[in-house]
Amino acid sequence: MERVLVTGVSGYLGKLAAAALLAQTDAELILPVRRLPLARDVEHPVLEELAALGVRVSDEHRRRMVIVPYAPDSHAALSEALAPYPAPEIIHCAGCLDYFNENELWATNVEFTRQLLELAERTAVRRFIYISTAYSSGYIEGSVPEALHTEPERDPTIYTRTKRAAENLVAASPLATLILRPSIVIGHSRTGRYTGKQYGLYQLWSGIERLLSSTWEPDLHALAPTSRVNLLHQDAFQRALLAAREKLPAGAIVNLVSNPKTCPLMRELWDLWMDRVFRPERRYYYEAADDLPVSTMPRRQRALMALASVNIEIAAHDWRFETRGMARLGLGTSFPDATLDSVATCQDLFVSSSDKLQAYLRKFSRSHAAATAAAGAMSCPEISMASLGSATTP
Repeated sequence: MERVLVTGVSGYLGKLAAAALLAQTDAELILPVRRLPLARDVEHPVLEELAALGVRVSDEHRRRMVIVPYAPDSHAALSEALAPYPAPEIIHCAGCLDYFNENELWATNVEFTRQLLELAERTAVRRFIYISTAYSSGYIEGSVPEALHTEPERDPTIYTRTKRAAENLVAASPLATLILRPSIVIGHSRTGRYTGKQYGLYQLWSGIERLLSSTWEPDLHALAPTSRVNLLHQDAFQRALLAAREKLPAGAIVNLVSNPKTCPLMRELWDLWMDRVFRPERRYYYEAADDLPVSTMPRRQRALMALASVNIEIAAHDWRFETRGMARLGLGTSFPDATLDSVATCQDLFVSSSDKLQAYLRKFSRSHAAATAAAGAMSCPEISMASLGSATTP
């Protein structure tokens, strides 16, 4: 039986990777965790993702998961804990995504990667797969290459800087390595299932849930540039990872991204919320944060824009990704590219699962009906607002 070490199984991508390997291989999975949880606290989320893939979970799947706790921040402890379980392949999914915790970003994304590479070199690991991010280039002009990046003039966050630094460590290793760069990972393309933390698009959605669900507003303001947002469904990530293990040569670097032609505009993502949930009489969209009328916006809308501004700024950049690596995976039509409809599936599940949003819909249904009637009575659906953005009726 082959053996694969998967880091980050307590997080979202590590959990997805482990479930995919259980479903499609007979590998024994070595799962290091930085604390001593109950085994079921690690096993159960992975097995839930396995069941979501349509696999009947059995005791055999449980036996193939070996949970290895180790003391955090200790290279020696990690090596000692993993010594009984030599694995010829490592899939390194662990990472810190907290944009504002610089110490943890460097410790987890860079130093832990360095430790793991040193361990892999000592134990003759045959392949080391590193899960990075499609935005590790920072803000650059032109296409994001499937190659190591030079230092950009500016990074979206410290997170992208640390992921780029980790990529350089991986590429400099004498090991056979792969670097996979997923874009913004969201729920399942068909069911909308999502069990990750509130990062990326879900950070925006959770902010909407918290800040806009207390009262109906006739006017809603949003930073909604006319740029496409490259989103990657979790099942697309799983399929791409499995294909990469089978088809990519050592040293490959691949941008795991959806077809940009199918990805929704940020403005269309806002339309989903306006049309399906809030139904204001007027919606005001702005291309840049500096265009927001912060002094006159309602307080909660202003707070939401402040919360989401970093992620929206990242999404608004003109990201163009080289995709020759994606073509080499040969997934074709079996790869579920993100579309407006598939994102709507994820949003619909988020809304239906939210007590706050369901209470909002029940409480303000009359306001919605009035707004819909008012919109139908208006003769001009869109009004140009030179300094304020565009006001659009629902």
